[in-house]
Amino acid sequence: MNNENIVKIENLIKRYDQAGVIALDGINLEIKKGEFVSIMGPSGSGKSTLLNMIGALDQADEGSILVSGQNLMEKKDFSSFRSKEIGFIFQLHNLIPNLTASENVQIPMLQTDASDEEMVKRASELLTSVNLGNRKDQVPTKLSGGERQRIAIARALVNHPSIILADEPTGALDSKMGDIILELLRVIHEKENVTLILVTHEEYVAEKADRIISMMDGKITS
Repeated sequence: MNNENIVKIENLIKRYDQAGVIALDGINLEIKKGEFVSIMGPSGSGKSTLLNMIGALDQADEGSILVSGQNLMEKKDFSSFRSKEIGFIFQLHNLIPNLTASENVQIPMLQTDASDEEMVKRASELLTSVNLGNRKDQVPTKLSGGERQRIAIARALVNHPSIILADEPTGALDSKMGDIILELLRVIHEKENVTLILVTHEEYVAEKADRIISMMDGKITS
């Protein structure tokens, strides 16, 4: 980790006008490059909305948000930004069922100029790194929940992102498999020197991070 901010957010506001809800109410936040941060709070606290802002999956109404030096309030080409800078891991793995593990991992590389050979090689390396090298030709329906989530982690890393965003990555797993996934994420964070931002409502999950950010009612409370 160094002292350079990879995320800098000031007075960020997000409204959902139809429901009369302020999802983010004046958020101020700095995250250093290479940091492992957890964002913790109950359902409806705004933590997933904040993660979506950082990952350019949604856009705020007011304030400023800089991610990897890019102003997301002004940016137009979000797909290119996401492809190059962000790796996503969700509670549900979102794998395509009729594609093999290797093919699922390669999907983000389709937006790059990588050759077919490079894509296959990168997917194979990553699946080996998450102990699934021998399962690369299996489809997700033949794999366990923990194995599917490990494929999703490999997919998140495939384009060498600067930030990994993990939204309740252990939420659909039992506690034993959840611990395995959390340990894998920590190892990847250290090995790849990637910034890891993890959203959870579980305190024991949040405590795996170097720093805990607590949210309530769209505000950061600590």
